[in-house]
Amino acid sequence: MVKKGKAPAEAEIAEEVENVEKPAVEEAPVDTPAVEEEPAVVEAPGNKKKKAAAAAVKENGAADAEAPVENGVTEDKKPAEDGEKKKTPKPVKKVVPVWASISDEARKNLSKGKLPKPKVQDAVLAAMAACADSKGIVSSGAIRKFVMEENPDLPKMVLKKAVLKAIERGLIKQVKGKGFAGSFKLESAKNTAKVAKAAAKSKGGKGKAAAGPRNAPLEDAFPGVFTWACNPKEASVPLIRKYLTKHYPELDVVENPKQFKKALESGEKKGQLRRVTGQGFNGTFALVDEADKTGAKFEDALENAIIAMSEPKQVSVNSLRDYLSVYHPEYNTDQRPTVLKNALERSVAKGWLKQISGKGFAGTYRLMHPYYPSPRELWGNLFVEKKEKDETSTPKRKATKRPAADSDSDDDEDSDDDDAEVLPTPKKRGAPTPRKTAVPVKKAAKKEAKKVVKKTKSAGKKGKKVKK
Repeated sequence: MVKKGKAPAEAEIAEEVENVEKPAVEEAPVDTPAVEEEPAVVEAPGNKKKKAAAAAVKENGAADAEAPVENGVTEDKKPAEDGEKKKTPKPVKKVVPVWASISDEARKNLSKGKLPKPKVQDAVLAAMAACADSKGIVSSGAIRKFVMEENPDLPKMVLKKAVLKAIERGLIKQVKGKGFAGSFKLESAKNTAKVAKAAAKSKGGKGKAAAGPRNAPLEDAFPGVFTWACNPKEASVPLIRKYLTKHYPELDVVENPKQFKKALESGEKKGQLRRVTGQGFNGTFALVDEADKTGAKFEDALENAIIAMSEPKQVSVNSLRDYLSVYHPEYNTDQRPTVLKNALERSVAKGWLKQISGKGFAGTYRLMHPYYPSPRELWGNLFVEKKEKDETSTPKRKATKRPAADSDSDDDEDSDDDDAEVLPTPKKRGAPTPRKTAVPVKKAAKKEAKKVVKKTKSAGKKGKKVKK
């Protein structure tokens, strides 16, 4: 209600003051019932944290909604996605390893994508070690021939670049010629150490001494490790025959099967071999641990064949650690087990190994490609090559008994005919040696010529006296 004599603005202010001064009981309606007040709820500290996190998520969502969008992706999400891509490793391409025992025909049928790319520098260094002469010098032609035999599809330019890079790195020095023409020689250990120190300094590692040659990756040694560490070592008769025909052609296993059969039976009788399955000339044989050898013709060949052809080649992690600690201490897997763990993971990613049982760093692993090493690959530095007999050398003869020559004396007639004198075998006579007392031919001819001259002179003098 507006009072007279006042402005409308002043009237509104007056009405508000009157409403404030009135008690609250008069304004409340009479019929409404009284409402009881609820007790205050005390929230737990955990609930407060959850609510604060939910509120923060809502705020972030609102901010993302307000952020500008480019090509359907917000600016804030881009760096997160880039970080995720960097963390995820690239899938390793599964390739047939170099050590796999696959026939040449099978390798030709494989696609080039499944075959491993050759490391040309390693092939060059192997050629330098194999083809070097007494002075350690190798010609470019010998290097090319050695490398091309193992890698016939390798372009010549790749080989040339590999040699030039080896020269730049200080691994090889050129003795004659320029470029890829001439002869080369491996650098000495001192020079390679100097090159390693210089490389370390150039990278910022001042004051650090060269660590020396690094060990090869452990996964490269797995084929030999699995061959020796797997137990029991057993192989079938066809596999043993196949190995002997390839690496021991002098035994003539295919042409003389009876000799091969007798060798297996004698090995079983001596306790060197144990028959696992089959009968007669069929089945599977296993090696007996700590068996004595007698030096027979087939003993070493059968042992190598059974160790190399044993299948499947599978070993547990504990057996691997035991074997590596004894025969490969350079990797120090006892103090650094992660070296073995990482090598196993890399081999599984490459398709070289498969985990049959267990998970992680426990269980059993198996080789996924066949590996049948030759005797030289099997024994490594312990391999001793048999020396072949020279056909030109004549064998030594033993002394034989010969009857004594008949004599005219009475004592010889009384001797018994059964008694015989032992004489040494006659040796081949060489060129006759000149006697010391003999006069050389030239001197004798000169003396005879002088005598003839003297005789003619004396005859001439006598003739003149007669005429007088």
